[in-house]
Amino acid sequence: MTAPSPTIRIMPTSFGVAAGPRQAPPHADYRPGPIRFSRYVVRVLGRHDQLSALLPKGLVLRGDPMAQFHFFCLRDIPWLAGRGYNILSLMIPVRHAGTGGEAIDGVFTAVMWENMGDPIITGREQLGHPKLYAQLPDPRHLNGETHIRASWEGFTFAEMKLACDAPAAPALVADIGASVGSGIIAHKYIPRSGQWETADADYLTLSPVPGAANLADPQPAPAVRVGTGHISFNVPTWQDMPTQYHIVEKLAALEQSAPLDAFVMEGTTYLDFRDQTILN
Repeated sequence: MTAPSPTIRIMPTSFGVAAGPRQAPPHADYRPGPIRFSRYVVRVLGRHDQLSALLPKGLVLRGDPMAQFHFFCLRDIPWLAGRGYNILSLMIPVRHAGTGGEAIDGVFTAVMWENMGDPIITGREQLGHPKLYAQLPDPRHLNGETHIRASWEGFTFAEMKLACDAPAAPALVADIGASVGSGIIAHKYIPRSGQWETADADYLTLSPVPGAANLADPQPAPAVRVGTGHISFNVPTWQDMPTQYHIVEKLAALEQSAPLDAFVMEGTTYLDFRDQTILN
């Protein structure tokens, strides 16, 4: 018999247990299942020193210094009653050497923007993923090109363009899968109230890919198309993005020494990360 899942509390706690991606709502019409996704990825080689500077203690770059910019469109999400949202993130292939000497490969999520409050709140509090809010319109497709932009309060800080219409070779598909390693690594940090220089939480987390839900209900292999892609950042002033300008400044300063194959991936998956662990 399967043990019941532990209750996950989240603020405001006075109203009882809240539903979320790792806690199903107790309603008869709720149906668990995979979500539908479209994933647009621009990959570039960068400078070792710049990308290393974005890594928390315990992580080192894995392989060539690579910045991966992902734009996800997630749809048909069960815990949101069929709604969806979009994500823009920077992921960096890394290696973590644990206290026991066992090395774990993964991709470090340096920053992640989303355009809906509910997954931002649950993802920050429960997973420790570095989620921020931004306006992220759906991609625009024209004449074989996909155009993506991200903005905050009317200021466009990132623009992506992809042209991916060729079937991906098996070797590239295998490389894409291998680059994820064991999963997504994030730095969970929460300051202690009133003692601002003290942390209530300060550790690395691993969100396994594929996760337990994917292993329990394997999904068909996604469709992958390959081609070219580019991303650029517009440097904001403090007035443009008062709480995020320092992030975009560093992203704009990243040297893109050589582009790698961009790709578009479409399919279904599970992204609940119920089996997340802390890296020692």
